[in-house]
Amino acid sequence: MYFFDKIPENTYVSPISKELYIKGDRNEAVLLLHGYTGSPHDMYYLGKELNKGGFTVYIPRLPGHGTNSQDFLNSNWHDWLRKSLESYLNLKSYYEKVYVIGLSMGGVLTALIAEKFEPEKIVLAAPAFIATDWRIKLTPFFKYFIKKVPKNNPPVFEDERLNYLAQQYWNYDWPSKAADLYKLQKMATKNLSKITSDTFIILSKKDDAVPFYVKDLIENNIKSKKTFLILENSGHVVVNDSEREKVAQETLKWLKIE
Repeated sequence: MYFFDKIPENTYVSPISKELYIKGDRNEAVLLLHGYTGSPHDMYYLGKELNKGGFTVYIPRLPGHGTNSQDFLNSNWHDWLRKSLESYLNLKSYYEKVYVIGLSMGGVLTALIAEKFEPEKIVLAAPAFIATDWRIKLTPFFKYFIKKVPKNNPPVFEDERLNYLAQQYWNYDWPSKAADLYKLQKMATKNLSKITSDTFIILSKKDDAVPFYVKDLIENNIKSKKTFLILENSGHVVVNDSEREKVAQETLKWLKIE
């Protein structure tokens, strides 16, 4: 009851954070995993475009995401990884081929799935194997003393649904949760060389969360066939930014290559 008692009574899933499942007409499915403090809405555009191409798509909501900050604080890397693995296994029980696409932390989770289950194809979109903010390496210590740290000049959105998520997640740094992300980073980077899946990597030169030199880490460690899509103008959420049409078109084309 300890965990259950910590969840606020008014907890609900944000209207733009609902899981999305759309059946396609191909016998192939795509699992799309959102990132740290993100939610399924980041993946909606790409998922719907892939579905137009015939793929069944499933976009799960990782535990603690898309609800509220207290729920977030009560989730951890075990929960995020388990949800990702269960989602993959459930799809695999219905479809012979299941491809995995991950954004940011979702890319880290995708790499872990690939190392364990060897899907034929994976897509790493701005994969957070490395963080621009070097302080993440200190979070395993800070997490015992600091609950949250307000960010300077937090964003304000026209969409009140986004403002709600910003107030609950994006306007703060969360040392204990960043420590969970750091744990996943270490697990994934340690095993990159075990990935055998064909890999499509999407990176942006203007990503302010994942440094562009993550490209070197990927090139030097993933030994399977790799294809890169380099963007010039997108921010960190490369699947839903200014070049999202290009991302969707190139990803769909790559997935359909036999």
